[in-house]
Amino acid sequence: MVVVYNPTHVYHNMKGSPESPERISEIYKYLKNTMSGKIAFQDVREPANMEDILTVHTPQYLEFLERMSMRGPTYLGDSTYLNNYSYMAALIAAEASIEAADYVINADYDYSYALVRPPGHHASSDMYGGYCLLNNAAITAMHVIERGLSRVAIIDWDAHAANGTMKIFYPSKNVLLISIHRDPQDFYPHEGFIHQIGRGEGTGYTINIPLPKGAGDPEYEIIFKEIIDPVIKDYNPDFIIGENGFDAHMSDKNIGLDLTAKGYVNILKKIQAYKKMSILIQEGGYTSKNREIAKAMVSYLATGKTPEEEYCISNRIVSGEKVRKKVEEIVEKLKFIFSDYFDLG
Repeated sequence: MVVVYNPTHVYHNMKGSPESPERISEIYKYLKNTMSGKIAFQDVREPANMEDILTVHTPQYLEFLERMSMRGPTYLGDSTYLNNYSYMAALIAAEASIEAADYVINADYDYSYALVRPPGHHASSDMYGGYCLLNNAAITAMHVIERGLSRVAIIDWDAHAANGTMKIFYPSKNVLLISIHRDPQDFYPHEGFIHQIGRGEGTGYTINIPLPKGAGDPEYEIIFKEIIDPVIKDYNPDFIIGENGFDAHMSDKNIGLDLTAKGYVNILKKIQAYKKMSILIQEGGYTSKNREIAKAMVSYLATGKTPEEEYCISNRIVSGEKVRKKVEEIVEKLKFIFSDYFDLG
């Protein structure tokens, strides 16, 4: 197990933004202090090759980011900021994500975790958004395909829909995107609806799973069992990228989802059960429990042990009947739509 980190991300900073260096650097320090000797750590300080970046992003967009970054601190809009170091930090985050994939493909490590920022899943081929500049998971997926693994699945469990990743791969059948997130009807990014399923050859290969407020461990278990497990079995990817966001954790009161640390570990157990090469790439998450959740996940991948009880206690012992009913209705809608594309049993 290896944690891949881009330490120069600390220079990408804007006073007052929740997307701060501390949300990642504190995780890294905590893992170093508690997991050294049990896992490996690799720091990445070089930017990704432009050939890798251009498989996803347009030259015009990259020129725009570089030019705006050189001008100094500014807000681009949609909560996204730049300073003099931001473009380079984004390029290095992309490289760290690529190297995390290479470690697994080359069999250097069984699992890797790209603990990087700025995050990426709201960035499309030519547009920033939601703190994101370059789409690390999409760039990594294309790198994996270039290495000869022709079918990639991206599973995103950040609380916000992976709308940038969706737009990039909307017409593609080589990358299956499954995004589990809070219902975007009244929630950022106001995309990621069930009816957004891809187009052309990509029709059916974008699966958005919007969840109601209050959904937690039991509901995620239902979603995996009824939808994601059979889809992955049928699609049979060569490689899986997990986009990990801590904002679905119960401690983030601004979100309203109710995953526990044990729930995050259960997601990893599901992915392990698919017996495919897989990595994690960090996305959002602004809760004070970031480092504890990260340790629970990393510790499980390194040792197979579930997290300590104090990080597992949910706001409720059993799911509310109203929440469970809504999730069951979502499952039925998903089965109705995607049974034309996958064997859902």
